[in-house]
Amino acid sequence: MARYGAGMWFCVLAFFSVWAQQQDDLDLNRLEIPSPPSEPSVPYFGIGGGFAGIFLFPKLDAVNEKTQQWNIGRFSTPMFLSGIEGVVTVGIIPNVRVSVFGIGGSKQLQATIAPDTQRQAELSATATGLAIAYAFVPARSFTILPVLAGGWGMLSLELAQAPSRTQWSELAPNGGETAMLQRVSASYLFLHPQLYVEYAPLPFLMLRLGGGYQFSFVGEWKHNRIAVVEGVPSGFNISGASAQFAIFLGLFN
Repeated sequence: MARYGAGMWFCVLAFFSVWAQQQDDLDLNRLEIPSPPSEPSVPYFGIGGGFAGIFLFPKLDAVNEKTQQWNIGRFSTPMFLSGIEGVVTVGIIPNVRVSVFGIGGSKQLQATIAPDTQRQAELSATATGLAIAYAFVPARSFTILPVLAGGWGMLSLELAQAPSRTQWSELAPNGGETAMLQRVSASYLFLHPQLYVEYAPLPFLMLRLGGGYQFSFVGEWKHNRIAVVEGVPSGFNISGASAQFAIFLGLFN
């Protein structure tokens, strides 16, 4: 009886030894470990409006030649333009966004040429346009957008001289001896390729930094909005590098 019981225990131990060895020989590479489910991709979406500011760096040599003739110094760059912009995603084409904007700004120079006489020069520009962008979303709430903007605007230079004080009755048609106004202006078209980097820290708030280069095509110059001006230097334009910032309120993902 004792021999029979010992034989049973021997068989049980042999079975478990063979089973354990077979488990060690399993190919662990064949084991399939389920991967966690991936987050579904959400198409880019944005709609809103806000404030946009742009620093333009045009060449002002041609303008400064004229201001130096007037003995009132030189304009420096950048030229700051600001305004509003609205953006909306085009649902028909994924990740494509359209925006419209209107901006404007000016720079001024001023000098005293006599105890009671002031001279002033003002360089101003306005722009209205449309921009088309394509959104790349490398991370959540972070977007990179190549942009092509275009539109039209007005560029003007105003040179004025006047006494510090005058009377309504002294506003004569000829301007008087010390008062004068010279204004040249022209409309222009522009193309402005840019690159935006945008971040939405909140679903209703979006921040932007950007840069690019603006190409301008200036039309006919007018003196005091009446006479055609000939011989204006071709370098008098609003072309140049740009840097931009903006803040928007709306809905952004």
